[in-house]
Parts: sequence; structure tokens; C-alpha cells
Amino acid sequence: MFNISVSHISIYRWIRHFSSFFKTVSEFLIQKANLQYDEWHADETYIKIKGIRHYLWILLDSKTRVVIAFYLYDLRNSSSAYKLFQKSLNNTNSESSDIVTDYLSAYNMPISMAYPNIKYYTYSSFSDNLNNNFIESFNKTFKAWYKTKKGFHSFSSALDLISNFIFYYNFIHKHSSLSNLTPANVAGVTYSDRELKNWFLF
Repeated sequence: MFNISVSHISIYRWIRHFSSFFKTVSEFLIQKANLQYDEWHADETYIKIKGIRHYLWILLDSKTRVVIAFYLYDLRNSSSAYKLFQKSLNNTNSESSDIVTDYLSAYNMPISMAYPNIKYYTYSSFSDNLNNNFIESFNKTFKAWYKTKKGFHSFSSALDLISNFIFYYNFIHKHSSLSNLTPANVAGVTYSDRELKNWFLF
């Protein structure tokens, strides 16, 4: 109607510029989420920044599909896993009954240190009753989005773009598997359409 054309560079700059604002909103709303459910799932997937492999560590609640915390680093070790759980401790006071991961040994000590009262399970195949299907579904969605980026040019831009992707996933995108609600809505976080629009008019 207005015959306005917006380049992808303009959109990229807009996302980078407002990433800190959306991070603040996300941290505020996650504190309100009820994540006191049976299982949290942790996993890591890789991306490339300037051609170098980095790992995106994710902690997700199985009931609501909320991404509780994420951590991006170039190492796949216990220190990186512990950073993920440190972030989750900062993001929410909730605790699940169980944490489920694959067989990566890097999770063992960080989980016992961060969540000593939570039962920790590893799965050996996707047919196990306790498996990581929920977070693998998230990884599939993330990878489809990541593929369009063809890698990232800097760590800071990767962090900003991934942060905004997770904000969209948690608070904006309505999931058919969640009765057309957002993960945050399922976790009891409420916000009006007006508030939603105001986030993008900030």
C-alpha cells in the first residue's frame, strides 16, 4: 500500500540494534514462567562463525517447549555445559524433576553441581521412554532458520540473531503442537496484543 521496500541489510541492522531490548524483555518474562514440570532437556548443536565450528547449548522444558537458557561457545566441554546451567539458574527459580540429555559426559558434573536435587537421565536411542525428541524438534526448527544465514560473520552478530530467534520462538510464534499458543503462554506468561505490538514499536 505504501510502496516501501526494506532491504535485508536494514532488517539485519534493526535486529542487531534492538537485540538488547528483546533480551531484557525475555529475561523479565521468563521469570514469570511456570517451568516446574517433569522434564527439562539439554542438548547442543553446532553452527559456524567465520567458518569455525561453535556449539549452541540449549535447555528446554518438555511440557511448555520454553527455551529456558542457551549458551554459545566454540568448545563442547563441561565448562560450556556448566555455563548453560548457570544461565538457567539466573533465568528461573523453577526446577524440574528430571533433566534428560544424550550420552555426552560433559553434562555429568555441571548438572550435579547446578541441580543436585534433580534426577539426571541419559538416553541411548530415540525409542527410549526418556529421550530428547522435544529438543531435537527445536534443533530441526533452528537448523532450518540457520541454513538461510549460511553461517555467521562474527560472534556478536551470531549471538544477537540467535537471541532474537529464541525470543520469537518463545514469545511470538504460535505452535500447532501447543494448541496454537506460544511456549510462554503455555507456561502461564500473559501479555496483551497491545503489549506485543509495543515491543516492536519501541
